[in-house]
Amino acid sequence: MRAIYAALLLCSCVALAQGASKRCNVLSIVTNVGSWTPTTGPAKYVGVPKPTGYWLVEFTHSYTVFKNAGCSVTVASPKGGLGPADSQGFAFYANDPDSKPLVAKRPDGSSYVPLTENTTAAGSITNAQLANFDILFFVGGTGSMWDFANDANLHRIIRVMWESGKVVSAVCHGPMALVHAKLSDNSSLVAGRAMTGFSNAEEEWLGSSNNVCGLCYPGNEATGCSAGLSPANCSGPHMPTEYAKQGSFLLEDGLKASGAIYMSTQQDWARFYFRPHVVRHGRLVTGQNPGAGRETAEAAYDTHRLLRMTKKKNCPIWSQFADTFCSPVQQTAADPPVKCKTNGYIPKC
Repeated sequence: MRAIYAALLLCSCVALAQGASKRCNVLSIVTNVGSWTPTTGPAKYVGVPKPTGYWLVEFTHSYTVFKNAGCSVTVASPKGGLGPADSQGFAFYANDPDSKPLVAKRPDGSSYVPLTENTTAAGSITNAQLANFDILFFVGGTGSMWDFANDANLHRIIRVMWESGKVVSAVCHGPMALVHAKLSDNSSLVAGRAMTGFSNAEEEWLGSSNNVCGLCYPGNEATGCSAGLSPANCSGPHMPTEYAKQGSFLLEDGLKASGAIYMSTQQDWARFYFRPHVVRHGRLVTGQNPGAGRETAEAAYDTHRLLRMTKKKNCPIWSQFADTFCSPVQQTAADPPVKCKTNGYIPKC
């Protein structure tokens, strides 16, 4: 009898765990902008549309984390329809294990991501439907520099999910959606909260090559880049200048202007390596660059898990508690990737 009871108890625990995972619903949002037109740089580039979009691994890494955690993922965009992946990412991450299963080939040989071919329009998602989502995740990529910051439907989604006690997260350029987000009392969501996102230093370092001749790394001379890791070996427009001229702004500047406590880590410029960096301030989770897509999603899911634990203990102030359970951490260039070490934490009431 004891053996039977133990077996039944084990089955019950497994069923409960599976049921819990099925209640994890993620709303992942990508850009609709697939090209932009330089106004600076060499004459051969000025006025010629260049590819942009969301950055491949920021979507594929985060999507894989959420699916492996048992979550369902709905992909949306400001306008709906095609959410274009920046075509440069396909070559750069051709052998990435999380990306390969999610990438397909068209008859002409070009790559695409089926999951983002027909996204849900943000405006079609009602407030009632938002109640079914647990995590909001904004995927970065330079395309989001043009259509995230001032989209009223994105701001509505952010406000409703935040005020419902849900997790709001973004990686790289994705926090552009949060810069001007306001709550019901017209206060800024980001003011006074620790955050990260693609830094001015990263824009300066990478900006001259991004979206022009491909990312500079050894072996990609065929795309028009010279061998070497320095953007000085690429010729193209200066992205910080382009953002200012084309109605956008640098993410770091925007976050600071809105009152956010901006934090970043130095990068390994010598090896073309984006050092992962994640800042979690309560239910707000942000990652600095493409190297943090996986870690940002992991931190977002862990935050969701902790929130559910607090609710199950019937904590009357769980939403306020959730805003303080993890202190933001800033790493130096020598530090390992940042994660909030809260696994196994049991909230107290």
